Amino acid sequence: MRLIYKGVDIYPSVSVNYCVHEMYAEKQSDMLVVRFNDPEGVWSKWDPKTGDVISLENETNKTGKMFVHSLKPENGFFTVRALSMPVTGKVRYNRSWEVVRFFHVANQIAAAHGLAFKSYGCTNFLYPYLTQNNETDFELFYRLCMLEGCQMIIYDGNLIAYNEQYVETQTPAGEITVGEDGVFAYEDTSDQSYCSAEVASGVYSGRFKAPNAPGTRILRPESPLMVTGNSEAARFAKGLLRNENKYEKRGYISTGLILGYAAASMSKINTSKAITWDGEIFITKLRHDYIKNKSNIYFRKPLEGY
Repeated sequence: MRLIYKGVDIYPSVSVNYCVHEMYAEKQSDMLVVRFNDPEGVWSKWDPKTGDVISLENETNKTGKMFVHSLKPENGFFTVRALSMPVTGKVRYNRSWEVVRFFHVANQIAAAHGLAFKSYGCTNFLYPYLTQNNETDFELFYRLCMLEGCQMIIYDGNLIAYNEQYVETQTPAGEITVGEDGVFAYEDTSDQSYCSAEVASGVYSGRFKAPNAPGTRILRPESPLMVTGNSEAARFAKGLLRNENKYEKRGYISTGLILGYAAASMSKINTSKAITWDGEIFITKLRHDYIKNKSNIYFRKPLEGY
């Protein structure tokens, strides 16, 4: 194990009593929380600061570059909480763009926070008009990604946008076996899914219907969306419907520490007591506890057809 703080491996010099790394496929930054035994107050003497870079790695797993967001000395302990998002990502802005493309916005946001931008399966859509209203840069970009059927993550100094349907077609990375004594919970709420979505804004409107969708439930945005054409409204309706329905078949597995997997990737599961769930899964969250040697794997089934 290596714990690298500001370029130096400090693991041999510290006593760690809590170490949890969480990886997310969407909506949240990856998080690393490390608590040290510090009865002499040594950590404070090292003058750690928010914004410092920390990372954890071993032979099969790396957190990538993480940025310290909070430091907490407390009763002989010192806790460091770090996120994959730079601390500058908390600032809210009001601004707008005219005739701008998806990749241009992405690169502008990435550069503003010292990140590089990478894209997997995304389309470089053109927006006649785009607004950011009291949002952080990453809130804006998440919203844009979601409407386009994509998601964003930040990993190792990179802002990454990926098309969910594209990732769901990739070859699974390994198979997770849940034995007779395995701890798991799976849930199917597909009977509550929406069959279609509608978006309307001024004179423009669009609709998308899920292929072979049962039921009659129609999804409409809770807050008005600004659209600049009927095709954009229909595209956004598709993104909204996917985002709402994709968790209709989901679950989690609790096991001993199992590394080598990543959030926002495909895998397979094999469960002796729930064989109807066997097959491909999309990993939505991973939680590794390096002190208790335990992993929790959260997943959903791929959404078919859109």
